[in-house]
Amino acid sequence: MSPTPDLSPTRLLLEAGLRDNRWAGYSLAGYTSGQFFSLHGGSVSSSSSSVPWYSAGKPVTAIGVLQILARDPGLFSLAMEKTFPELRKSYAGTLTLETILTHRTGLRFPNLPIDGSEKEIFGILSGSRPQDFSLRPGQAAYDPRGGWWLLGQWISRQTDQPWADFLHQHVLQPAGASAMFFANTDHHPDVPMTEKRGDQWLPSPPSHGPGGGLCGPAADLALLYQTLLCDGISPVTGKTVLDSPSLETMTRRWREGEVDMTFGHIVDFGLGIILDGNRYGSSTVPYGFGTASSDQSYGHGGARSSIAFADPENHLALAVCLIGLVPENVHQPRMRVLLDQLRSDLA
Repeated sequence: MSPTPDLSPTRLLLEAGLRDNRWAGYSLAGYTSGQFFSLHGGSVSSSSSSVPWYSAGKPVTAIGVLQILARDPGLFSLAMEKTFPELRKSYAGTLTLETILTHRTGLRFPNLPIDGSEKEIFGILSGSRPQDFSLRPGQAAYDPRGGWWLLGQWISRQTDQPWADFLHQHVLQPAGASAMFFANTDHHPDVPMTEKRGDQWLPSPPSHGPGGGLCGPAADLALLYQTLLCDGISPVTGKTVLDSPSLETMTRRWREGEVDMTFGHIVDFGLGIILDGNRYGSSTVPYGFGTASSDQSYGHGGARSSIAFADPENHLALAVCLIGLVPENVHQPRMRVLLDQLRSDLA
């Protein structure tokens, strides 16, 4: 077995960030060529502490969708109105799983009331059109909430069980990531997210739903990506989380070379995951996987705080959460520097 990598420079960088008030805590875990490593500090008192991952949890929902499609591929091309009578004769009713998973709906709901009633949210979706968001039908624009709320409801209706239960039973538990969960009004992470106001870290409202509510230890999310690197078979449980054809489908470049109107940058997508974008500017691509990531890398970032991904060429699976929301133009450089330092330590 390879020796545990020396992450001293990365640890020093993380501790310096605490002293300089660039973040209030951190939790990091990963696998390099199958060798596990982890770091934590600041407001994160234990490697087993659950932290909020926000949109870095979106691939969990996408894997659940792909599991269902493996059993019934015909569902992929069906319009949403076939599943949801509530959306008949609306623009949202014409959307498909592909347009939602690749963020080409032409819709954008950053403030959708996830905790509202189904009737309320379906009413918002059914009454919305691309022009309401200064978009065109099918235009590339990352939508953090709307389509993903709909994916959760789609999973529930296809499986006849709550979407969060399905994802825990069929994605997280088989991967060995059973300590992960989707937050709700009664169940929040051990370490709450904070946001910088002046020099102070103040509480940030918790995020819920299938697009932003995933919580858990960094080790568990890293294990999920290590499972994907192992052809979808968990190295801990031996169970298949995603079969090879579905994994290949998920990591194809379904959306390529298009400027995302939310990010203001070209961002390529597979089905529910961001694909490596260094070809479009390694120092500018948002929620990238480090300037030295391989072109085959895939994963997802969480709002101004986290990233989790797999880099097949470099045999790396990683999950990093920085406790402390800061503006995008501050977060992207700090995460890029951290990922590059870590890669240097692992080289």
